[in-house]
Amino acid sequence: MLTTLKTWLLKILHPVAKVLFDDGVRAIHVTSCAGLISAAVGMLVAAFAAYPPIFLLIPIWMLIRMLFNAVETLLVTEFGQHSRFGTCARELSRVVAETALFLPFAVIPKVSLLLVLTVTLLAIFSEFAGLLGPLIKASRRRDGPLKSHVRMLCFGLFGVGIASERVLTAPINIIMAVMAILLLVTIVRRIRGAVAEVTNPATTPIAKVYAQD
Repeated sequence: MLTTLKTWLLKILHPVAKVLFDDGVRAIHVTSCAGLISAAVGMLVAAFAAYPPIFLLIPIWMLIRMLFNAVETLLVTEFGQHSRFGTCARELSRVVAETALFLPFAVIPKVSLLLVLTVTLLAIFSEFAGLLGPLIKASRRRDGPLKSHVRMLCFGLFGVGIASERVLTAPINIIMAVMAILLLVTIVRRIRGAVAEVTNPATTPIAKVYAQD
C-alpha cells in the first residue's frame, strides 16, 4: 500500500518537481529544509508537551515530509541531481528527522523513557547498519522488517493517539517494545545482507537504491 501511495505521489508531484528544477531548486535544498523543519517540529512539540493536542503536529508534518521526500526523489531520479554530497545530506536528514520526532514522546507521563530512547537509538543504529554496506563494497542496505517509513508510521499513530487523549500509554509502551525487537532484527538483517551481497555480488542502479525507502 505504501509503495502504491509513493508511486501515486511521484506522478502527482512530477510537475511540481519540474517547476522547482526550472527555478534552480536542488534536491539537497529540499533535503536540508525537511531536516530543519523536522527538528523544529520536534522541539516545538517537546516544549509544549503538557498540551496533548500539540502532538498532532507530528503526524501532520510526517505527511508533509512524505511530499518533500517524493519531490526530492524526483529531482534525483528524473532531473539528474544525484550527488555524493546530496546522498550524505539525505542520510543525515533521515536520522535527524526520526530523532527529533521520536524524542518528544519521552516527556509524556507513563510513556517509558527507556523505551523511547531505546527505539530512537536502535533506529539510528539500523540506519548506520545500512550504511555499513558501502564500507565493504556492498550497496546501501534497506532490509526490514522495520524500515524508516514503518517507524514513522508507528510514531505518527502514537501522535494521533496522544493528541486525542483517548489512547492509553500502555499499548504505546508495548508497541515500542515490539519495535525494539524488530529493530534488532533489522540491524542483523542489514549487516548479513551486506555481507551476502559481497559474497554474491549484484549490480543495483543508483536511482533504484535512492528511491527504495
